Amino acid sequence: MLSKIWSLALLVILDGLRRHALIGLLLLALLLEAAGLFFFQFIPRDIGRASADFILSIGWLTGFLFLFFHAVQVMAWDEERRTIHTLLARPISRGQYVLGIYLALALLILALNIILAGIGYGILEMIQGSVKPIYFTNLSLGHYALAWLGLYFMELVILSVILFFSGLVRGGFPVLLLSVSYYFICVGLPVVREAVKRDGDAAMSRFLKGMTAVFPDFSRFDFKSLITTPLQQPFSHYFGSDCLLVAAYVAVTLMITAVIYQKRDLQ
Repeated sequence: MLSKIWSLALLVILDGLRRHALIGLLLLALLLEAAGLFFFQFIPRDIGRASADFILSIGWLTGFLFLFFHAVQVMAWDEERRTIHTLLARPISRGQYVLGIYLALALLILALNIILAGIGYGILEMIQGSVKPIYFTNLSLGHYALAWLGLYFMELVILSVILFFSGLVRGGFPVLLLSVSYYFICVGLPVVREAVKRDGDAAMSRFLKGMTAVFPDFSRFDFKSLITTPLQQPFSHYFGSDCLLVAAYVAVTLMITAVIYQKRDLQ
């Protein structure tokens, strides 16, 4: 079973490289990150935090372009693309197809994040070395890795949801709309929850808090503000329970997706 999943994942990875999905995004990110060498000159103070936010924002933009365009195109069932019939033919089951597709895209976006994180850290070091220490007091490698790990966790959750939507509806555009809507609900729900909490509506506040089981709060994975502070706590302090929550959320989503694919008619 594992060999079949890996074989399918390898095909999807090679297909992504053949389509230059990573190369195009890397070139875009390189141009944007190189602009950071000129961007910091217009910041009067706190250059370190602004530069770190800029680098992580580029990583966020690149990752979400990969998810909402390349990943959606790979996962969505298109009437004009018959490759899914070949992939789902024996001896590959539909459950193995779900796991293989998810594994391949997760590895592709991991490689993208690692490359961008390495380049971004080099740019931050160049910026730190070119300004006075008062403007860029500290650059924590541990917090920098933590920020990219949090970004990757968000992408893994969204990737599983895209795969879930691809089993519910046909066509790339409906899957894209549902995935983008899901992301905006996850981002906006904490704001609504805080507003309801201030109004004192306890019942609605509990209902909105329960909705985080379906629409997780991505702000708990945002560690950009810690990059310019010394590392004082171990990683387990930040990701003690969050890692388990992400793993459980992705596992449950993939299980439901596998069941949907088992029931779905390919014709």
